[in-house]
Amino acid sequence: MEVTNVFVSIGVADHAAGCDWWSTLLGREPDRRPVASCCEWDLTDSVLFQVLDNPKQGSVDTVSLRLEDLDAEIARLRGQGLAISDPELVPGFDTLRIANLADPDGNTINLLGGQ
Repeated sequence: MEVTNVFVSIGVADHAAGCDWWSTLLGREPDRRPVASCCEWDLTDSVLFQVLDNPKQGSVDTVSLRLEDLDAEIARLRGQGLAISDPELVPGFDTLRIANLADPDGNTINLLGGQ
């Protein structure tokens, strides 16, 4: 299997509010809205992230993002009013740290920094 692209999709109950929240988290507006029920960001050349109008039936998703500067992003997000945990060292790693927050639908977002 030769994978060329990765698509990550997360469902939200209120699509407009979900797109706004994820725009705040990612620090920019979506790259496109191909249909009314989807907003998309190109996170890298091969990773596409989608927020879909798809109310869940009791499930919660998790998205983990490794960042260049975890501390700067935590400061930016807190400045935007988002509640985020203080970063903690991930057990078993020398420098890998993790901070967590949740979107309005209860989906967990793990922000990682280090190795």
